[in-house]
Amino acid sequence: MIHFVRRYKIVLVLLAVLSSGYFGYKKFFFKKPEEKKQTVFDKNKFTVSEEILKRHPLTFVSLKEISAVDEVALPGRISYDPESMARAGSTVEGRIKKVLVREGDRVSQGSPLAILSSVMLGEVEASYVKARASLEALKLQADRAKELFDMKVTSAKDYEFANMQYKTAKTEVETTRIKLENYGLTPAEISGIERGIYVSSNLVLRSPINGEVTERKAVQGQQVTRNEDLFTIANLTNLMVLLEVYEKDLGTISEGAEAHIYPLGDKESPGIRGEVAYVGTVLDNIKRTAKLRIMVSNRNGKLKPGQSVTAKVKGIVANTGAEPRRTVPLEAVHEIEGKSIVFLRNDDGSFEAVEVITGDTVGDEVVIKVGLKEEEARIVSKGSFILKSEYLKL
Repeated sequence: MIHFVRRYKIVLVLLAVLSSGYFGYKKFFFKKPEEKKQTVFDKNKFTVSEEILKRHPLTFVSLKEISAVDEVALPGRISYDPESMARAGSTVEGRIKKVLVREGDRVSQGSPLAILSSVMLGEVEASYVKARASLEALKLQADRAKELFDMKVTSAKDYEFANMQYKTAKTEVETTRIKLENYGLTPAEISGIERGIYVSSNLVLRSPINGEVTERKAVQGQQVTRNEDLFTIANLTNLMVLLEVYEKDLGTISEGAEAHIYPLGDKESPGIRGEVAYVGTVLDNIKRTAKLRIMVSNRNGKLKPGQSVTAKVKGIVANTGAEPRRTVPLEAVHEIEGKSIVFLRNDDGSFEAVEVITGDTVGDEVVIKVGLKEEEARIVSKGSFILKSEYLKL
């Protein structure tokens, strides 16, 4: 019994020693592997190689502060641009033999509009032919008088008289030619009269500019007087909007202010962009308004002279205490996957794509409502398209 107890104790001691050795060995030689930290990739932050940046230099800007403005709707009407229109009329009294164009026809400078028959023109043409014939005869007499004077056959008085008659005839020819030019005859037609192949009482009325015939008053058989307007020719690609602005708003509008033009009844389109070209300085004594002119491009032909429109003019400041707005150039904002993105340069040379919420456009600037801080001065403007290209590769 004593031997059994002793053996049992020995076994327990051995088990204790073995257990201590096993756990000690496991502790020092079988360490649990450390978990690797997961790296988070930020797609909005990226770098661009120096080579690309050298080929595409970048321009950096900060938020630009502009005054708070309201848009005021003003009634107006479309008018011709005086620099792009002309009126054509007869320079002599006569009768219209034939009208060659209709309203809506496009014409070039010098294109015939109508043919007039004029007794007055016929008389001037006849006078020109007669004056030239007289000039040729008097030139021969003057040349002969000079020869006789040089030969001391005739007196100086006779020579001077013959020379004076020649100069007088020459002046008459030049004066009559100027009349024909003022009446509207072309150099080719006058040359034809001189050669005796064109003597006519007909006057071709021609277009003074390129454009469209917007008004025609000429009727075949009509008797016309001098300087009577018969046609209106206009280039309708550029038009003018005439408005009236109240005295209280005059100080808040300046030339160059942006405006949008809406034809009467058009409420869905974004409007046609224009620019204030003139702000009147003289007030109407009764209405207390000043004239306002807006120049607008009309290449699509949507606007018509005489048409009533509504013009929404920016730049009229509302005294509402509104805070100034902040803008960036339009070229700094990019639409990517339905979001408005602006690129910033970080201090370490990398770039960051920041989502913003934009507002109205003001000229070549766009209002930033949310997304950029006031002190931000690392906004990429010119050249930001290359950052967009690199960003889309991520």
